[in-house]
Amino acid sequence: MISIVGKYGKGTVAVINHILRKQKRNTLLTLGALMMAAMLMGCGNTMAEDSAEAGDMMNYSEYGDEPQEHSENPIGENREVNSDKPSDASEEEALLYKYMESMIIEDYYGDKTEYEIYAPKGSSYENGLVFYYEHGLSCSASVIDCGSSAYIQEFVEDSMSYEMDIWREQSSDYTDIEVNDVTKSGDDYYQIASAKRRDVFDIPYTVKQLYYADVINDGLMVLWMIQLDEQGMDEETDQLLDELSQCYTFNVAEIRPGGEWAAANEARIRAVEAENSLPQTVLWFNATYAPQTQANKSFGTNWKLVGGMNATEYNAEFCQENLVSGWEITDAASALETVESLKENGHREICRQCMEELAQMELLDVDDETFLESLAASQIEGNPYRYVIAYYMHKNGMNADDIAAWDLCRVNQLYAQFYICGYMTYEEAMDASLENSLILQEMYSSWEDMVQSYLLGYQFWKGDLALEEDSPTQQRFQCYLELLEMEDGPYSLDWNLDLSKSW
Repeated sequence: MISIVGKYGKGTVAVINHILRKQKRNTLLTLGALMMAAMLMGCGNTMAEDSAEAGDMMNYSEYGDEPQEHSENPIGENREVNSDKPSDASEEEALLYKYMESMIIEDYYGDKTEYEIYAPKGSSYENGLVFYYEHGLSCSASVIDCGSSAYIQEFVEDSMSYEMDIWREQSSDYTDIEVNDVTKSGDDYYQIASAKRRDVFDIPYTVKQLYYADVINDGLMVLWMIQLDEQGMDEETDQLLDELSQCYTFNVAEIRPGGEWAAANEARIRAVEAENSLPQTVLWFNATYAPQTQANKSFGTNWKLVGGMNATEYNAEFCQENLVSGWEITDAASALETVESLKENGHREICRQCMEELAQMELLDVDDETFLESLAASQIEGNPYRYVIAYYMHKNGMNADDIAAWDLCRVNQLYAQFYICGYMTYEEAMDASLENSLILQEMYSSWEDMVQSYLLGYQFWKGDLALEEDSPTQQRFQCYLELLEMEDGPYSLDWNLDLSKSW
């Protein structure tokens, strides 16, 4: 991976941001600096950013649609705010938090007074409502005026009671419902409920719900609803919960599940692997798209299964819905058209077009500052971040074909889904995967070589400059590292395995 980190100083960051703000289009071009950790290729741990989509629904599409740009937080700068908590915190204190940050919330249905609160980083805010979903945790918060402090506890209890009525109405989904008494914590109040649900494999898991009244004064509070789904938890959930409990003083042990689901799910995975052990060649196919499978591990996906999942009726419906929403694939004919387009063009063609446009504008071989100034003043269409990545690819001796693995790995991923949802038979899907995998094996010299190309293509698709530790490409790279560290992971397979029909 090529790293540009450290080449430009903080002064350059400010200049670049100033230049890019001049652009007329409402585009989130916060390049930060041409520190382009963007390029990824050849730099080991400098790999960075992706989206998920994290926190979103499991996403297998990752193709044609432009990644959605998030609108800027409507909370403005330089506002006077009322607060009894975060505003008193020093900058040093704020640095203690990895997952929490201060933000502004207004009394949307009241007098519009603004208050400063702590919320998980990445929370969205609109019309007085804070919302967050990631790491198995969903949170929402809004300013509520009960009229009097005497009614705050009652309001918490009523809110929880209303939610429990909903759970009880869905008795087929929620069982073993338990509700704790309201706890007073300083001036605040909270109440916790729990229930059992079952995942797609019929394994019971715990759902915990917390209503927390962060009291401001005289019946005014920020009411938090925090729900934790055990099956969505990951290695960062506990740290996020710990920081939440520091900002809002509840007993974190009361909301943490006991880990029974994780143990049962692990046992299920081992049993499935033993029962459905695949030929080495098919495992090799799976390894080509294993980073995507690993990105969805909280949903029970497993790289040792074709498509990451069992070919069940439920999963068939899921794949069909995903293929429609993510790829506009509605039947076997459109499925084959899509993979042919990926094999022939894919994002290589889009990257090639970006480079051609930059060449026509005589921007491919200029210095960085000239490039950024010209890009900001240009009227280019499409995602401007992609042009930055294309520029640096060219500058480092790469061309559009250097992201071929991004397209071809997803071809194998799609063949697997076509089998699961019934657009191809197992034999047809494996035959097609063999043909495509032989091309991949010829193009690259190792798993590392292939994954670097895949990640660079992923980064180009996302238009991700990879400037933050939790950026999408960084998250996807972490998935690769997790797989790399597995004793019997996909990359323990011999890259030069004799790929042959064994089904």
